[in-house]
Amino acid sequence: MEATTTTRRSARRKPELNTGEMKVGQRPSVDLDKRLENHEPEAIVPVDGPLELSQAEQLVFNEQPVTIRIHPSTEKHAPKVADCWVNGDGAEIFMNGRWVKVGYLPIGQVLTTKRKYVEVLARAKHDSVQTEVIKHEDYEQNLAHRFTSVRWSFSVLRDDDSRGAEWLTRLMAEG
Repeated sequence: MEATTTTRRSARRKPELNTGEMKVGQRPSVDLDKRLENHEPEAIVPVDGPLELSQAEQLVFNEQPVTIRIHPSTEKHAPKVADCWVNGDGAEIFMNGRWVKVGYLPIGQVLTTKRKYVEVLARAKHDSVQTEVIKHEDYEQNLAHRFTSVRWSFSVLRDDDSRGAEWLTRLMAEG
């Protein structure tokens, strides 16, 4: 009996991975005066993918099941579902032993979906902008500060791939 108790304790699952506790990538402030002077659009900087995998490995990785729970929002009249689509295909949930295409992910429930839909949730961010005017002796400098936050905070309850935590952490850190 004693050995069984010890085995159960050592076989505990990993703690859940909560996106609300992860660093969200932030973009730098924009000096509006310099952008107007140069009339050049902001440079597009390519971002490394979440993991360095071959295309075939990436496709297999994206189809893996991940168990999550999307945290309910505290806003008034918050949505009960998160719309989620990849290449025109609605989100799939594993129910009753098979994958069911529903086009959304219910909020506040434990569900198993494919990693590619979790990626959509992780990349769903919004920016709020605050402007600042700095008065110098002979001119004013206008800055736009951007603050990025997640649209859907969620916890990963089960991810059987050992690369999953790193993958999600890198996704959340992208600005």
